[in-house]
Amino acid sequence: MPAPDETISPPLSLQEREALLGISQGKTTAETACDMGVSDSTVKTYILRICGKLGASERAGMVDLAYRHGHLDVPEPVDRVVELPEEQRTVLAGLAGGKTVQEIAADEQRPLDDVRKDARRLLRALGASSAAHAVTRGWQFLLLGPATGHESSRDVVAVAGQS
Repeated sequence: MPAPDETISPPLSLQEREALLGISQGKTTAETACDMGVSDSTVKTYILRICGKLGASERAGMVDLAYRHGHLDVPEPVDRVVELPEEQRTVLAGLAGGKTVQEIAADEQRPLDDVRKDARRLLRALGASSAAHAVTRGWQFLLLGPATGHESSRDVVAVAGQS
């Protein structure tokens, strides 16, 4: 199926989609493996394959791309508003863009410890258990995705400091 950004990505197997769903819901590799009835290493292999197919290097970026390419159903929006400080919005956008906290700190020329604190606060504010889950919650709160008016979460990173 064509992605919202008009690119086409390789199809995912049923098992890859199931592993992806678990990760997007904030489950650990072990929890996802247990749900699927496979080993942890099998889930890790699925995740590596998905990252390769989508061109992602981090799980959070993989989840964002999976929503954009139609590999995951876009989550229903929640009917509560979350106000995030600019620093946390920048962290969310960076994570969705496939960046690590270290890369976000370097890009923003901010101390790594400060960015880590912002990331922890972001997870708490969104009720997320991991960076990948924060991306899902970002889509639910309409902080990420087509509703933001940006073509991709990578665009949000570019303009996050301009808001």
